[in-house]
Amino acid sequence: MWSDEFETVLRTHLPLLAKEEEVDPDAALARLGLDSLGTVGLLVELEETFAIVIPDESLTAETFATPRSLWGTVEQLAKAQVR
Repeated sequence: MWSDEFETVLRTHLPLLAKEEEVDPDAALARLGLDSLGTVGLLVELEETFAIVIPDESLTAETFATPRSLWGTVEQLAKAQVR
């Protein structure tokens, strides 16, 4: 579904997700403990890890709603950087 790098970064910002628990692609990130400060940290770490810039228009509740929606944005931006 997504890269190991993405999952590693994501897990560090989800304090309510047990280490042995799988990441449900459709789980609400807020229910897994992602708060506003965590969102900023996650944003910065994803940009650094994937050498992308998430544009302002993508900084929405929908983008950060679930792992699936966030990965979709990251993947799209990373692929655009390769071209």
